[in-house]
Amino acid sequence: MKKRTLPYFLCIATLLFAACVPLKPTAEPTATSQPPDNTLTPTAFAPASTDTPAAELTPTTESSPTPTPPTASEQQFIAYISNGQLLVTDVTNSVKGGTTQYTVAGESDQVTDLIWSPSGEFVAFVAAPYGDAHIFYIFALGQSSPTDLGPGSAPAWSPDSTSLAYVGGTYPDNNIWITTLENPAPHPLTSETNYAWGRPAFTPDGQSLVVAGADRNNMGAQGNTSFTLEYLELDGSGTRTPIPGAAFMDGVRLPNDLRFSPNGASLAFSTSSHISACAAPGAYYVINANSTAPQELVSPSLKSVIDPGNERYNSGLSYAWTSSSDGIVALGNVIDCAANSPTSGQIVGGPQISILGLDGSERTIIPGFFYGISMDRTGNSIVAAHFQNGFQDLNPNVEIYSSQTGQLLLPLGPGSNPQFQP
Repeated sequence: MKKRTLPYFLCIATLLFAACVPLKPTAEPTATSQPPDNTLTPTAFAPASTDTPAAELTPTTESSPTPTPPTASEQQFIAYISNGQLLVTDVTNSVKGGTTQYTVAGESDQVTDLIWSPSGEFVAFVAAPYGDAHIFYIFALGQSSPTDLGPGSAPAWSPDSTSLAYVGGTYPDNNIWITTLENPAPHPLTSETNYAWGRPAFTPDGQSLVVAGADRNNMGAQGNTSFTLEYLELDGSGTRTPIPGAAFMDGVRLPNDLRFSPNGASLAFSTSSHISACAAPGAYYVINANSTAPQELVSPSLKSVIDPGNERYNSGLSYAWTSSSDGIVALGNVIDCAANSPTSGQIVGGPQISILGLDGSERTIIPGFFYGISMDRTGNSIVAAHFQNGFQDLNPNVEIYSSQTGQLLLPLGPGSNPQFQP
């Protein structure tokens, strides 16, 4: 087996396998998303003649420039969940365009999770229309019907957008599975029994996965366990190798959001630990080529109120990489869980979205409780689901904000887990 080190995958020049072309579903897709309604454009008719002599009709003609439609690279879409359905909306130039619903009630709805392919063409999502979670995918740039890939959860795309890795198998013997899209043939890469896994992530070269798993016998009722991030080979041998710089994590939950930065130089994840009904402190970590241990990123504006000794914990667990790979966009939310405190059970810091630089800086702050955070490819916009009363709000709204000023740019309406197209 070829030994891997973190610098190996950090320096990969390209994220694509050679000679691999992303498959499009059987349906003939078009280049752009179609609005759900077919509104007819009124036909322009010539006005009726008037009594004005023809000689007096000397209008000046001015040619109006024809607007140039955006190119495929300029178009921007957002995928999100609304009422259990998967929607994709055109938000090019922060203007709401057509929305397409890709799921069908009773067949592919009850969506709980989604993830764009790196190519920006496909969306994989988890839905449970029959009770058990299945993984589906659609071509998201035109008309497409969902393709059911079978039981599974926590999907992750290969860099060339041709394969999906995910958590599959039958509880409690879950394992890491993989399949291609062109000729789906799901098969396990591990063979553990009584095991649990977080979401896997392909390395930027596509040659292996990064995984975190734990024996259920070493897992508390609320998910507290221990783990080390490891490379997993794709040959089906089940061979796993600890990642350099990935310290042993103890007393915390498995990460479900392993994500490499857009440039492939760093790996981020979040984790939390259950202490009580009030206290579930969480943290964001980054590993890079120079890491001897994961670097924790904390909002400087919230540090003064985070005090574990007095049971004041940061519980934010939603983030995204910045498009420039120099930081993360993360929720911060400090809760006072001290039983005798006058503010017991209340938020004492935040909630807010912060852009946290890898250098420890804090940029734009957007007040509010948000989840499902994503930054667009230009770095100018942030989208998230806005919860007015934390998770007690059952009807959050999908909203787009300026990453420079924090100003609300465009509300899209009710929904959750919004993700910008890469």
